[in-house]
Amino acid sequence: MEARSIDVAVLGGGAAGLMAAIRARRHGASVDLLEKNRRCGAKILISGGGRCNLTTTREGPALLASFRGAQAAFLKPSFAALSPQRLRAFFEEHGVETVEEELEKVFPAADRASVVLDALLAAAEAAGVVIHTQCAVQAIEQAEGGFRIRHAGGEVLARRVILATGGKSWPKAGTTGDGYAFARTLGHTVTRLFPALAPLHTPDLVWRALSGLTLTTCAVSVEEADGTLLRFERPVLFTHEGLSGPGPMDVSGTVEARGGATVSIDLLPAIAEQDLDALLAERARKGVPHVDGLLPDGIPQRLRPVLLQRAGIASGTRAGELPREARRALSSILKRLEFKIPKSLGFDQAEVTRGGVALDEVNPRSLESLIVPGFHVVGEVLDIDGPIGGFNFQAAFATGWAAGDAVARALHSA
Repeated sequence: MEARSIDVAVLGGGAAGLMAAIRARRHGASVDLLEKNRRCGAKILISGGGRCNLTTTREGPALLASFRGAQAAFLKPSFAALSPQRLRAFFEEHGVETVEEELEKVFPAADRASVVLDALLAAAEAAGVVIHTQCAVQAIEQAEGGFRIRHAGGEVLARRVILATGGKSWPKAGTTGDGYAFARTLGHTVTRLFPALAPLHTPDLVWRALSGLTLTTCAVSVEEADGTLLRFERPVLFTHEGLSGPGPMDVSGTVEARGGATVSIDLLPAIAEQDLDALLAERARKGVPHVDGLLPDGIPQRLRPVLLQRAGIASGTRAGELPREARRALSSILKRLEFKIPKSLGFDQAEVTRGGVALDEVNPRSLESLIVPGFHVVGEVLDIDGPIGGFNFQAAFATGWAAGDAVARALHSA
């Protein structure tokens, strides 16, 4: 069978790949999208509990500050091309109204992830993108005039390629890390890969007894390998495995990258430790009968005996008889409830991958490889991972948008 010749081959039909294909085709390039699953967008459909937290309300510097180190500088041109506000306008233009929810999240008003995917597929079809499903890419190599891509159904000759295969997280959605091998074959560096945005595992059975308990107002922190403190004021959920919810999941990539770490929860982030200790002392002076009554009202009842045990205080101790050292130990526990976390629950439960194609090998404006001209890299296959709250979808859509535009410009100028 003779190989099909096209302008652009997009490898992967997730958020980044679909957006890249739509943009490139709208600018006149012939585009084939190759997706190995039976349908595109599997990860879109299962994200956000089937609701799809498609972006964030953060804009500008606040948006960039949500990403670590070099990632922010790399994403700046993509976010300038497609901001969260512009992304919401894109979906609204395609019939998907959006709503804002707590923690700066944005969801489709229909409360179904399927409307997001349907809008992308309809836009791709209207633009004229040719989508091939159940079409796993087997190899990619440079060829005269571009690239030769071998897949399950034959071969494609493309002048340019956009790699949008995703990472290794949620392998049940088909993201099994295929793109890393393709990038390496073409000479790219792939940094170490870790699960991120995953629940945390702790072997301490004391915490498992609190399974189902949620802390809504707290801050979770962990130290990066360089000593930088990573801190998120996000909810925490105790599970039979350990810790879940936005706060613990936000620090899971750092826990994995460090090979285990101490994670700290500030149960009262709105008050300084010194002021908290003074508050406990005042309660004791006012005649609170037992030490349990010293704890602020916002501390859940199920958690109280565990906190007292951690502070070395017997639950029946009278508040007025509590030594100052013990009271200060309790204040310290309330501000720094520490957990020794050896690992997360791994890629099977991770929402994103930390690590990927090295950013210093990719042009941030065009997403084109600095090693292989005509080869563009977008989405999660890049060394980019943000916190929970639509940031990773925003990065995927924006890099796809920027790459699609850049590919079309390059083809027109050739």
